[in-house]
Amino acid sequence: MSKKRKRISRRRLAGQRVLAHVPTYHLETGEHKPVTAARRYLAEGCITPPALLRVRRNEHTTDHFFWGEKGLFSAQYAEENHFLFPSLRSIVDNVGEEVIFEGLELASDDWEEMEEYEYAFV
Repeated sequence: MSKKRKRISRRRLAGQRVLAHVPTYHLETGEHKPVTAARRYLAEGCITPPALLRVRRNEHTTDHFFWGEKGLFSAQYAEENHFLFPSLRSIVDNVGEEVIFEGLELASDDWEEMEEYEYAFV
């Protein structure tokens, strides 16, 4: 029997669509842990937030990080809470909410929660 896949939340889907407009950088870990490799890469380069970092741990595993105004976050956290990041809000404003969120019928509780935060904390 095939394994049943877990349904992805609408909020995370919306976050993935927003993060699709963010520049992405690919790197290898070398002898460091993935988060250490990502921090070293950010310290060496002139990367401005927002940015996505895809750190290849080995041939099977890749870790994803989001470089925001206040630091380095898990890409999954940024997807689920994209409305907390002002730089992602500016992307939504530039591209247009109707374009990014087209086809997503956000549940009222998710939408009210996003409006409550007002893109202000991170």
